[in-house]
Amino acid sequence: MAHTRTDGSAERPAAWSRALIAGSALLLVAGVASGCAGGDTTLDGSAGQGQGQGQGEIVVGAGDGAESRILAEIYAGALRSTGAPVVTDGGLGDRTAYLGQLDAGNITLVPEFTGRLLRYYDPESAETEQDDVFEALSKALPQGLSISDFAAAEDRSALAVTSQTSGQLDLTTLDELVPSCSRSTAVLAPAFEADALPDLTGCTFAQTRTVADDAAAVGELAAPASADGAVRVAGVTTASPDVSDADLVLLADDDHVFTAQNVVPLFRIGTLTEAQLKALNVVAGELTTADLADMIGQVRGGADSADVARVWLDAHL
Repeated sequence: MAHTRTDGSAERPAAWSRALIAGSALLLVAGVASGCAGGDTTLDGSAGQGQGQGQGEIVVGAGDGAESRILAEIYAGALRSTGAPVVTDGGLGDRTAYLGQLDAGNITLVPEFTGRLLRYYDPESAETEQDDVFEALSKALPQGLSISDFAAAEDRSALAVTSQTSGQLDLTTLDELVPSCSRSTAVLAPAFEADALPDLTGCTFAQTRTVADDAAAVGELAAPASADGAVRVAGVTTASPDVSDADLVLLADDDHVFTAQNVVPLFRIGTLTEAQLKALNVVAGELTTADLADMIGQVRGGADSADVARVWLDAHL
């Protein structure tokens, strides 16, 4: 089922596959059950919009980054498995540019990350936990756009230390880092969610600086921990191959300081059939952060994004 908003009201999705909804939600499920056989059903009564409209060519767009190109190829492959004619259109620029193409109807679908897309449409939103972010995003979507299930794969911000530092200082969570913050340095990659650091209660780093990329941030962790307990911490994102290939411990974020950034498809309402939506949800159920990081590393190393995606699709679909 797709989670959608098609008018100016902030409606709750008809089928919430990620959140546990009690009480009155049972009534909602009963209310929409009769319409599900006719296609993708939402609370606005748009049952069956996908039927008959997903027969033209589907265009899956992508931004300039390796992750966007890979995810576009994965979604395109999943949609092709339903028999639909699908092409990809990559290199569409930044988020503003490719969302403009989606709004204009030049593309059908584009891969996104939940938290970044939520902040784009609602800069004042404060949700950080993955289900809360997903629900808020479904309400913030402009008229005519929809999302389906999000994947476990994510590119969330995280603070990392070396395995050696973690073992020496018994450091595995953000809460355990707090007592050392005032004596420690945080080296941040550009994509790291630095604006969230003030929400790490009790933690003010002695020094915070930004470096060129994740590789540079990880490289700065080579300095050994000092005797007084000072720590070098890298601010990175979880789908970076520089992070996944290093011997690091990502400090557990039990209080959801950093915003969830799960992979999710964003598409135009009425362009996909129920079978095609189910194919997208198969991707959501299979794609992991480790998968995504590995594929990004391959593409950055020179591999073709379509070839890399095809290997993943052959293994999972």
